[in-house]
Amino acid sequence: MAYLSKKTLLEAYKVLSELSEDPTVQGATQKVSAIRYFLALDMFYKKFNRECNTRDANDKAAFITNVNTIVALEDNRYTTNFYAPLTYHQGDSAVGSNFYSVGAVKNSLTNPAIKINYPQRGNKPLFEIQNGILYEREDFLKNFTFYVPNNKFKCALALWICRERKVRMEDIYSTLKTQIEILFSEKVAKILLPSKEYFTEATRELELSTEFTMATITPDDIENLFLKKEKNINHTTDITSYLPYLTALRTKPFMLLAGISGTGKSRIVRKLAQATNTKEYANEEDRWKDNRPDNFQLIQVKPNWHNSMDVAGFLSNIPMPHYVFTDFVRFIVKAWQHPETPYFLCLDEMNLAPVEEYFAEFLSAIESRAWDEEGNYTTDPIISPFKDFGKEVCEAMLKELLGEARHTEANPLAIQFEEKGLTLPPNLMVMGTVNMDETTFSFSRKVLDRAMSVEMNEVKYDDFLEGKTELMPLLTEWNEKLVNRPQKAQEVQGEIDSQKVIDYLKSVNELLDSTPFKLGYRAANEAILYVAASQEFAQGTFSLGKALDEFTLMKILSRIEGDDSRLAIDENDERLQKAGLSESPLDNGEQSLTLLNGLRAIVRQHIGQDTATEKKINSMYNTLVREHFVSYWA
Repeated sequence: MAYLSKKTLLEAYKVLSELSEDPTVQGATQKVSAIRYFLALDMFYKKFNRECNTRDANDKAAFITNVNTIVALEDNRYTTNFYAPLTYHQGDSAVGSNFYSVGAVKNSLTNPAIKINYPQRGNKPLFEIQNGILYEREDFLKNFTFYVPNNKFKCALALWICRERKVRMEDIYSTLKTQIEILFSEKVAKILLPSKEYFTEATRELELSTEFTMATITPDDIENLFLKKEKNINHTTDITSYLPYLTALRTKPFMLLAGISGTGKSRIVRKLAQATNTKEYANEEDRWKDNRPDNFQLIQVKPNWHNSMDVAGFLSNIPMPHYVFTDFVRFIVKAWQHPETPYFLCLDEMNLAPVEEYFAEFLSAIESRAWDEEGNYTTDPIISPFKDFGKEVCEAMLKELLGEARHTEANPLAIQFEEKGLTLPPNLMVMGTVNMDETTFSFSRKVLDRAMSVEMNEVKYDDFLEGKTELMPLLTEWNEKLVNRPQKAQEVQGEIDSQKVIDYLKSVNELLDSTPFKLGYRAANEAILYVAASQEFAQGTFSLGKALDEFTLMKILSRIEGDDSRLAIDENDERLQKAGLSESPLDNGEQSLTLLNGLRAIVRQHIGQDTATEKKINSMYNTLVREHFVSYWA
């Protein structure tokens, strides 16, 4: 008895990379997720002969262990879709993020009376979920061929699953079959290895061999499989600098990009759309030359926008009743029609007009995001139910937006728009560029509370000359996380040290007590969501301090502005003690005590020294001393 050789396993891995016709598009990762969860549940049934209750810690741990058997390669890495580079995990092969927190299990706990099929894509479910309990369904077994379509894939999957189990080279099929039957039910074992004849034919082009010691497969081995990059995946650009944008969008799909002109604010929105676009390009250059990808829309805000008509449209009675649609509305409809791809709307120079006036419906809808009883994403409408406009107008609206195929049986969006109006889709990302100068309007806290804010003032001329400012890594493997995001902190609080986040926010709020800058429940919810998202995107390099540092810049410092008197605080103010500051927050040479000094001391205590937040606070304090007024946006 010996282990399957490294060469055999890598050949099997390469076969599995073709499970999707194009492994680079959205859906490849979900397909592998469906396979691993289905097999993990069958392994659970094989061992315990009952359903898996994910609310039970032991059941959940056993299920996660089974998932690791399918996809984990090292102690802290796993394969997402048998094509992309290996991804870091915390011992659960991302089950926590892809399945429990934001997927079907979460929906089933929210709606315990409803039976949910998993997965729902293509009407090809593999098992059933109710109130967090996973049920096998024998009538769903036939759907496995939708995800693993022929014997070549099935046998390659069997080889991969047995990568840590011994087989006999002289009769590799029989011993492989024995190992598979130990892990899985008889019916699933027969699906994976139907017969020796099929196995021989399916592996004819593979070099089957064994080694005395277990093969050690490294990330470099996986990367080297695809050095030719048949699908032109661009892995040459470091994703690190883009993680704050991805993390913020996973937390909330509304972002403000503020800074001086010419720092690439609108360009980065376009690049994000290009990087997540699932359209198949002949080569990688074509992707980045496509300046108007289908999932991108640039809308220039006009100074005369003082109501929502320029955004949500309006009902006109001239020459007869009809609804006038805008580019914003049409883009939302297009996003609804392609729900698995992130759609990026760039509102250019967003503060040329008062945001609260022209964007009122959106600001309301973005705060109403929730999951309904059937597990569907819902928001308040930005256009009322179309039926409210009357039958003729409603029919004309549906025809203009959806074309001739607008009836229910051909396009389910028709009945959705007719009955519920135009709501925000989960894959819509709205990013507004902001140039803060004397010609523009400032933001109210109502707007700041509802957005993630990123300052973009850094200019790297050397990178500009080398063309690096135009580079961005391909991000399609992250599309699912951008589109399917949790809405409530309770959905993810078990995945991070939530108490440390809350303790930090409590200290901040004690300092900001009795000021208009104090944080509410919304900020706490988004802080926990941001930290959880940061952990998901960090790929093994997660830092709670760094995540809180980024969040503070985006959501806390952006609220603070005022003159000397408004920001001043007395050394004996009890708020300092309540915030946990036993010593004076003043640094050497600083004369005036302000909320900024106190906030800096809290940041040092909870996050660390020399953070980006501390540097920004120092800059704001110097401006306050010099100008007697300061704003984060100045």
